[in-house]
Amino acid sequence: MVPTKTSFQMGSLTWKAAIVPIVLLVICVNSRAGAQDMPRVQVFGGYSYTRFDSKSFGFANQTNLNGYNFAPAYNLIWGFGVVAELSGQYGSNLNFRDLAVGPQFLYPRGNSRFFGHVLIGDARTLVQVANTEGDTARAVLVGGGMDHDISPRFAIRLFQVDYIHSSLFNDTQNNLRFSTGLVYHWGKIRQKGHRAPTQNP
Repeated sequence: MVPTKTSFQMGSLTWKAAIVPIVLLVICVNSRAGAQDMPRVQVFGGYSYTRFDSKSFGFANQTNLNGYNFAPAYNLIWGFGVVAELSGQYGSNLNFRDLAVGPQFLYPRGNSRFFGHVLIGDARTLVQVANTEGDTARAVLVGGGMDHDISPRFAIRLFQVDYIHSSLFNDTQNNLRFSTGLVYHWGKIRQKGHRAPTQNP
């Protein structure tokens, strides 16, 4: 099946919409308005919903999938780290899973933390209609979100939005995924040039 002009236009618009928060985030990180600690390690786990572009498989409409998202991250320096992601979303006729890794940018603001990432990996789908068929292909994810600390060790991921571009069954899929859940973090990275306050004797 040859992707239509409309699907390319929708994919382009979705891609641009996902790029915007990352560009803003990079600007914020470079500005470094405040002296705030950054966690060294973050582990996210939670619920995810995917609006899957199943029209490329011959379905009449896009498919709603529900599942999980698990993403450990290690921050190398203040505002920058590496994140890996494993997710799976499932529906009655198909499922969609991905494993990807890439850089992430972070910017803290008060008790909240904004982030953006660009991940590259593999996507896997299993389609069950008359017969059961599966395929694996390259996937590119662009997205970001916001965490809010609720304790020294835990934060709530208020939202995460990802555009997922895949090419399963030699076709193009432009998917949109929303995630939310809990983040566990430990370790600290202090912003360069700032020291912890000390008391005068």
